[in-house]
Amino acid sequence: MTCCKTHGQRGVALIMALMLLMLLTALAAALVYVANMETAVNANYRREQVLYFAAKAGIEEARDRLLWTNATTLITPPQGTCAVSANHDCLRYPPVTPPLVPNDIPSGNNGGVFYILGGTNPAAVTPWTASTIYTDNELCHDQYALPGQTPEPPDVRCVDVPGISAPPWYKTSTSNIPWAGTATALPYQWVRISWKLNGSVDNNLGTRRVSSTDPTGTTPVCWDGAEEILLSGTTDCTKMAGLTPPGPAATPVYLVTSLAVDPTSGARRMVQAELASHPSTPYIYGLYATSPACGAVTMSGGATTDSYSSAGTPPGTYAGTHTSTGGDVGAAGNVNISGGGTVVGGSIGVPTATVGACPAGLTTILPNNGMVAGQTPPNSLIAAGPFVFATPPPPSGTTNTSYNLTKPAGCPTNYCMVPGTYGDVSLSGANKVLTLAPGVYNLNSISVSSSGSSVQISPPGAVVLNIAGQGTMASAPVSFNSNGSIVNTSGIANNFQINYGGTGTITLAGGSTAYAVVNAPNATVNLSGTGNAPAALFGAVIGSTIRMSGQFNFHYDRNTSIAPPSTGSLNEISFRDVAY
Repeated sequence: MTCCKTHGQRGVALIMALMLLMLLTALAAALVYVANMETAVNANYRREQVLYFAAKAGIEEARDRLLWTNATTLITPPQGTCAVSANHDCLRYPPVTPPLVPNDIPSGNNGGVFYILGGTNPAAVTPWTASTIYTDNELCHDQYALPGQTPEPPDVRCVDVPGISAPPWYKTSTSNIPWAGTATALPYQWVRISWKLNGSVDNNLGTRRVSSTDPTGTTPVCWDGAEEILLSGTTDCTKMAGLTPPGPAATPVYLVTSLAVDPTSGARRMVQAELASHPSTPYIYGLYATSPACGAVTMSGGATTDSYSSAGTPPGTYAGTHTSTGGDVGAAGNVNISGGGTVVGGSIGVPTATVGACPAGLTTILPNNGMVAGQTPPNSLIAAGPFVFATPPPPSGTTNTSYNLTKPAGCPTNYCMVPGTYGDVSLSGANKVLTLAPGVYNLNSISVSSSGSSVQISPPGAVVLNIAGQGTMASAPVSFNSNGSIVNTSGIANNFQINYGGTGTITLAGGSTAYAVVNAPNATVNLSGTGNAPAALFGAVIGSTIRMSGQFNFHYDRNTSIAPPSTGSLNEISFRDVAY
């Protein structure tokens, strides 16, 4: 009998089990490694995204605080205006308490570089100090004449910062975004604001310059509403000559750089943007009609014009500054003047300086072509234009629905409103008063129809009405139908602005306190008194056609020729990552 010998295979199962265990261990280790790698990649990506949006938040804070309507604005607000705080109090300017962003080319002694400091501990953020994680190592590329600084090629970190490590070459302010300076603050550490120069962006690459005619790259850059242009003939973008229409039709371009740093790892993300406010349309005439038609401006029934100036501190008054010159009238087509007592206390600007021609020229049967005679300088018929005025953009968020006026606590009149976005605002009923706090209002329409009712500004400051005029109110988006329906006691026309880009009809009855600016280049504007009493409007009007009748006295505020201050958000002209 034969037995099977199996003792030579003993332990094979154990060896196989150990080998399989080793394989499983290797697979498990690989899975753990891959999982850790994925976690690290995701963490890095998350950190990168957090830093990107934190840096972008810094850009947006600078963009917001470069508005004069912001209660913590960093620029000098227009004279006679105010900003509105969170509790709707009017903060008068001047004086201006926040540090100011200057419109100067940065140098060693003018504070032309401005930093907003953020992070969890703004006091520890010192971008002007070398060899820290917060160092502004992009500054050397921006072509500024700062002391002790060595220019570096693009995409290379600066090896130094200006030799003067304290003001006056820079100014600072602290971030005021939510939770700034606390443990939960966004990790953006600083934002730098300065005036852009022609060579500020990749100076060694000529294709990045605004113009190749500037060999040094040190000429400041302005924004004309469509493109960047070089500053010329002046030190102020708003005073450049040779623009159409002439006047302040450009604004400075700010180069805004933002750094975000992760407080744990020290990882960095830097972004850069170019910001500029849209230039305000200058008012080169008291009344100007953009239509090329016959009678684009029609004056009849004893209507008159003259001028005054609200400039100065305190503001100039009509009684103290009025003159029979300067109440200029212009049109892209024809100006028609008729009726006993109708007279222009100023010059008339039309494409063709002829009398009787239509559509271009002047139509009148009045002595001296309807202009006040014997003035110095003389009022005259001038060949000028036509001028093109930008259409105000429609405000967003408004609805074609009636807004229910209310009387909140502390309201001194029948109704009160604060800056914001609304629908159709209608003040009906005799002797009712609607009080508007200073600020920007986006409305679909506004109307005051009853005798003795009015809209007033309180406390003193600037009110801007951006009108959409949609739906059922498209034909009549703005109606102030009774004398005295506008109450602007500041005497400054720029403190009550009406911006409308549609083709409906604007009606203004005027009054002794009707100081206002109307910017509606596509609309019909009717200026007429009610009853037998003369009516008046102090300010400036741009419309497609303008009708003035019924003993209406128009008083051009020459101070509006500097253009009303821009109230819209700054344009983000460009945006880029700084790739190192």
